[in-house]
Amino acid sequence: MEQWDRPIDTGEVPSDGSRFDVIVVGGGPGGSAAAAYNAMSGCRVLLLEKGVWPRDKPCGDAVGGKSLSHVEELGVLPMIEATPHYVVDSIVFGSANGSEVRVMLPKETYEAKGLLSGYALPRIQFDYMLFKRATEIVLEAGGAVIQG
Repeated sequence: MEQWDRPIDTGEVPSDGSRFDVIVVGGGPGGSAAAAYNAMSGCRVLLLEKGVWPRDKPCGDAVGGKSLSHVEELGVLPMIEATPHYVVDSIVFGSANGSEVRVMLPKETYEAKGLLSGYALPRIQFDYMLFKRATEIVLEAGGAVIQG
């Protein structure tokens, strides 16, 4: 299991005058994915994140089924599956008076469409894995990542 409280090494800060094809500001899930996809497409990417890992943000702590195809393509899905997580198998609707209705998500329905249901795991874990993987992809493609 990963240690979410360990810093992520992002390498050296690029020298003045360095040139990049794409600059991505923000290393959250959207920024990390954008940086990784651009690097995978052959762009020299600079990914900038104002925070320093580890960091946490308020969140619903879920990764939806539609997002999982991207998570898989970026090589993060096996990392998620190797950590403590929950598989989303239903949706609960609740009211102010305490009434609840649970709608099950039948596995055969979404699997027949080639979809995954989704996972629930702490945001700090998901962000850490995605940023770490994006950093690896960006650095392997000759780009740079700066935190802080």
